[in-house]
Amino acid sequence: MTGGPLPGSGLLALRDQALDALDRGDMWAALALADAGMTAIEAAGPDGGADAAALLIARAEIEEDLDRFGDAAVTIAAAIALLAGGTAPDGAEDDDLLVLWCQAQERLAGLERTSGDLESAAARLRMVLDRAARELGETSRPVVSAANALGVAYKSASDFDAAQACYERAMVAAGRWAEPDPLVMAGLLHNLGGLAHSRGDFSGGIPLAERGVELRAEAAGEDHPDVARDLNALGALYQLAGRQEDAAGAYDRALALFESCYGPDHFEVGMTCANLSVLAGDRGRGREAEALGRRSLRILESVLGPEDAEVGLTLLNLGAVVAREGRRAEGAELIIRAAAILTARLPAGHPHRAAADRAVRYLDRPS
Repeated sequence: MTGGPLPGSGLLALRDQALDALDRGDMWAALALADAGMTAIEAAGPDGGADAAALLIARAEIEEDLDRFGDAAVTIAAAIALLAGGTAPDGAEDDDLLVLWCQAQERLAGLERTSGDLESAAARLRMVLDRAARELGETSRPVVSAANALGVAYKSASDFDAAQACYERAMVAAGRWAEPDPLVMAGLLHNLGGLAHSRGDFSGGIPLAERGVELRAEAAGEDHPDVARDLNALGALYQLAGRQEDAAGAYDRALALFESCYGPDHFEVGMTCANLSVLAGDRGRGREAEALGRRSLRILESVLGPEDAEVGLTLLNLGAVVAREGRRAEGAELIIRAAAILTARLPAGHPHRAAADRAVRYLDRPS
């Protein structure tokens, strides 16, 4: 692994300032600080070493939050190259370098998962998890983080039992820390609630998600964007459990927070609009559902591209709304496009793909 000073450098100070700004929801200030660090990296050249890699990892996180996924992929690849040439060498010089390597690989796996390459993401995370457990110990932070991330990858691939095992491994490891970390526990509870959602256990997921919101708000503040993410997940559980008023309150609060932190055209705004669209449709508010669905579609196509699975799901829901409004042919066109995207992007047996197949079969029935 490439060396270079780790503690107390100017690059690390810039990284910490950038991450503090990101944690406050001020992404543009975070990016400006990361840019200042990039200038310093260019001046240092190959001698930037591990400090430069640490800043690059932080910059990739900021770029992801700004929906700049292509930029983030380039940035994280540069960090991995600085640390190890993209491989996992044996005999790391010290634990700090190995932790950085784990962080960089995990972030790259997250980008692979976002792009739909679930197999590569899971394989990379298994590599990170095995190495972190072997060299840093089962209760180390990299093990908790990688197990949690691997659970997300398995859930995305509909391997719910494997996801459950990963989340439980992370919970057990984090539960052994001398000083509990409420933000880590909030993230794990968020994901366990989401897994219950995927399995159809909505009532079982609600208390997990509610506790996650409480922990996050206490630790990060009521207006933190991660609280909004937790509220989105909680709203979905409320909705599917039949608690529509509670769901609307959670979604509305999440949307207001995301718009305040990120502006009107961010990925998270698009996802929240999609949730509100489905809820409005369930409540018989067709015009509202269509307007929200079209806003979501515009944002997600811009951020993710026209063939992403989230775009396909939004098209599927929008098509159903349009068809219910009496425009069957227009709705059918949206649903057929959705089915093509979801069939190409999701594994066989995935519930969203199955829903698209059912919708297409329904369209084939005489009107």
